[in-house]
Amino acid sequence: MALSVTDVGNPQQGGKQGKDKNKDLVVLVYKRLVEINNCMPTLTGRVGDMEKNLEKLKSMGAFRELHGEVQVSVNSMMADVNKEIQALKASEAIKDAKI
Repeated sequence: MALSVTDVGNPQQGGKQGKDKNKDLVVLVYKRLVEINNCMPTLTGRVGDMEKNLEKLKSMGAFRELHGEVQVSVNSMMADVNKEIQALKASEAIKDAKI
């Protein structure tokens, strides 16, 4: 819950009431500081994880290049296999024609 300036009051006006509000404010600020300090390791860990993921993504550029090279090789082999199949079909057609 956020406090506004009017929630805190003026410590010079109310004597004990102003001091109590100051104590309440100090307690709230302290609690919030504890929460922030407790969250810091989690946030730091998340930042570290993001940095690792960025490094992985950078290395994936090399993976994409490798993937492209492999794809070219596979396509070339498939073209060779298709040529062999066509040659076999032509050979079979010639044999069938002779019979």
